[in-house]
Amino acid sequence: MILLKTCSFLLTIVFFYAAKKLNKKKPGMLFSPAIVAPAGLILLLLLTDIPYQAYSEGTSAISEMMGVVTVAFAVPLYRNWSVLMAHRRMIIYSLATGSLIAIVAGVSTTMLLGLGKVAAISVIPRSITLPVAVSVSEAIGGMPTMTAVFGMLTSFAGVFLAPTIIKRLKLRQPVSIGLMYGMGSHALGMVKSFERGELEGSSSTLAVIAGAIITVIWAFTLMPVITMWLAAV
Repeated sequence: MILLKTCSFLLTIVFFYAAKKLNKKKPGMLFSPAIVAPAGLILLLLLTDIPYQAYSEGTSAISEMMGVVTVAFAVPLYRNWSVLMAHRRMIIYSLATGSLIAIVAGVSTTMLLGLGKVAAISVIPRSITLPVAVSVSEAIGGMPTMTAVFGMLTSFAGVFLAPTIIKRLKLRQPVSIGLMYGMGSHALGMVKSFERGELEGSSSTLAVIAGAIITVIWAFTLMPVITMWLAAV
């Protein structure tokens, strides 16, 4: 068991660095470490018939370190707090509008595709960071695992489409770019926005935090209306 845990830990690191090297040779979202590394690890677990639970226990140290990394994002947020507060109204209105559109669009699209009412409820918190999204999904009657899948797909799609949107709309304001990344792709978007600059990363961090709070408020406020709508369909 100790050997399995050690191998799981080391393999995760090896796969990540191998994916980073591949991404340098072949830039682009499809070859991003966020996609290549998990895909490689999933394939390895399937081929070796290693239970996910055993792998998860072996890599628990990495998961615990994520908490430290997340807290570290507060440092640039503090540095740029005065700049962000100067745009506080725009930030609140933008996040509230974006969150509302994400909920309505998600529920509507899910029902149009015929995925069912459970999927429609599960998709409501898809645009916020996964730990919060999963908890909200469970509280409103959704399926947490389905919410996690919708959340990851949203994150990948957002990061993939962001450069094109920025170019087409000719966005130059760092705060706007950061808000778009944070609201559209939560944690993964936050990482990508820091690659563009500290102000972009700080506004993206704020979007992840404030966006989660706003989405929770929208979710519980709109839930009676959404339930009635789904019942009538």
